[in-house]
Amino acid sequence: MLTTVYGPCETALSPFEDRYADVSTFRTRFWRAGSAGPAVILLAGIGCSVLEWKKNIAAFADRHRVYAFDMLGHGLTDKPRKNCYAIADLARFTLAFLSVQGEDSAHFIGSSLGGRIALECARLAPARVRSMVLAAPAGIGRETALAMRLASVPVLGELLTRPSRVGTRVLWTPAFHDPSFVTNGLVETKYALARAPGAHQAVLKTLRNLVSVSGFRIEHVAALQAVMRTLQQPTLIIWGQQDRLVPPDHARILEAKLPRSRTILFDECGHLPQLEQPQKFNEAVLDFLGSGPIN
Repeated sequence: MLTTVYGPCETALSPFEDRYADVSTFRTRFWRAGSAGPAVILLAGIGCSVLEWKKNIAAFADRHRVYAFDMLGHGLTDKPRKNCYAIADLARFTLAFLSVQGEDSAHFIGSSLGGRIALECARLAPARVRSMVLAAPAGIGRETALAMRLASVPVLGELLTRPSRVGTRVLWTPAFHDPSFVTNGLVETKYALARAPGAHQAVLKTLRNLVSVSGFRIEHVAALQAVMRTLQQPTLIIWGQQDRLVPPDHARILEAKLPRSRTILFDECGHLPQLEQPQKFNEAVLDFLGSGPIN
């Protein structure tokens, strides 16, 4: 049964109805919009929720059935204590979400961690991934921001990421080229979600499965780069030129190894192009989705 439940500080910010579904036994919050065309699934990053897509869903829903959901351990989705937050776990959870919605396949649009999950879904179930839009995906090369590397260290990471309003502002400001995007409303929403039971540990477990003190985990980076040439899905890579969390140069690695890929760089844009440059992002994605046989 679907219900509408708003989390703290979210009521005025949620442009779509909150719905819930059981996915692999976990209660999962999602948004759905649109009723025609191929399915599109939106995958957000670490510490993010469906709200990261509030500027994009309506634009995509004119031509597609669009789903955005809170990843396991994030937003208003369940946060199990066990460590089921490895990339492969989250990819299987994503594919299970699609199955619950009755969708055999979809176009995958992933931001940061969501982009890395999209790539893993393409590896695990290539027939279910019709195409990919990868917005500053995590874990392509080893380099990442110092704050993420320090957060991977036991105890230190708990202290650095302990939920507070000041800490939330400090953590999220580097995600944007323009610091004015870190509004009081964004801080309040992120802070409220970070204080939810189990949220802090779930986010840290997710991060630590991907990142070590020396950068994105070398074993995961090497494994991904070894299989990328086998991924045949049409892929659009979008990156902000002023991304301070994951280097834009990683786009070159992707484009060199993914056989059917191309890259767009956005100027005056940080790590979250779907929020900081939503009009450009939406136009680029819709042009890509409508550009040929990928439909």
